[in-house]
Formats: sequence, structure tokens, C-alpha cells
Amino acid sequence: MKKILSLSLGCLVLFSQTATVFANAIPLTVSATITPGTAIQLTVTPVNATTNVFGTPSTTATTLPFGTLGFNSTLGIFLPTNYFAIDIGETGGAGTPIVSVTYTEGTNPNALATNGLGTKTTATFVTEAISGSSTVETPSSLGKKRLIDLTGTAGQLATIPSGSWERVYVGVWTGSTVAPADPTNGKPFANTDVGGTYTGTLTFTSVSL
Repeated sequence: MKKILSLSLGCLVLFSQTATVFANAIPLTVSATITPGTAIQLTVTPVNATTNVFGTPSTTATTLPFGTLGFNSTLGIFLPTNYFAIDIGETGGAGTPIVSVTYTEGTNPNALATNGLGTKTTATFVTEAISGSSTVETPSSLGKKRLIDLTGTAGQLATIPSGSWERVYVGVWTGSTVAPADPTNGKPFANTDVGGTYTGTLTFTSVSL
């Protein structure tokens, strides 16, 4: 009887020690790294001004060539064949860049500061987001401005919602009242203007990545 009792107590001690071993907690840290973006990238796409059909995008474009404008006898102003969509993204990794857009006036055959390219062209700021199999476009808080008004922080994009990106449409001023309406202080290219080539520079600067 004593031998049986001793054996039973020995088993209890063994089971107790085994339970203690399996109670140990071993943490495993899970980690994944995504390389942050290092620079902004612009994708420039010409858009037909009559049909609004997008042309071939370019990530290496250095100009927005409106070319020689044609006279619209109905409106009495000169209009280009295309306007342009500029999509703002990043290169080198993930992230959404905060960008400031500024404009500098170039050559102006009119020789009048208030009647150069910056007064006759506009920038419309919108936010693009993927929804299912389509893209949804909503107006940005920056709205639509004359290029000449893009100074300081006037063209600084707000924080962009996750999964979205910013687009800027650049076109000539037509006096359109369709939302988003052209700024009332803009001017068209008209017969009263001096013939020649009008230029200016849009600069996109990364504020943060």
C-alpha cells in the first residue's frame, strides 16, 4: 500500500512540473517596412477641350504646350485644342506628398502685368479617389484660381485623404460660369491682345513626404 501511494505522489509531481513548462509565454514581434517616398512625380495628360477625352500621359513632360490658339467666332476669343491634367504622385516608395504650386510670369507681348499668361489661364484643383472599378473626382478646397494668383501658400494642397491623389487641371480662361466657374478677374485671349508667344512657369514643390 505504501508503494502504491508513493508512486501516485510521484506522478502528481511530474504532471505539475509539465504544466509549468507549457505555461511559458514566448512573444514574437511581427514587422513589415514600406520604403517612404523620396520625391514627387507629375503625370501630365493632354485633354481634348471639345470632347474631354484624355490623351497619352507623360511622366517626363517639361511643358504644357497650348500651341497656336484658334479663334472661336462664336465666343470671340482664342482657344487651344487641349487643356492639361496634372496628377501629383511620389517616387521611390509609398506616401502622399503635400505639395505647393506656385506660378511665375514669363514673356508677355502685351507688356501689361495684369494681362499676361497668368491672368489668361487657370488651375482647377481636384481630389481623385478609386471607388470600385471607377475613379471619383471631387473639388479640392483650393477651387479654381488664375495661375498668377498661385503665390506663397495660395496653391498649397491640404492633407490628402488616404487612398487618394491630387490633380490640377490647367487651361485658358474662357469666362465659363459652369462650376467650378472661371475666376471673375481673369481675361481671355482676344483680338485686343498683341500677337506673340506668352509664357510662364508652374512650380510644384514638395512640402513633406
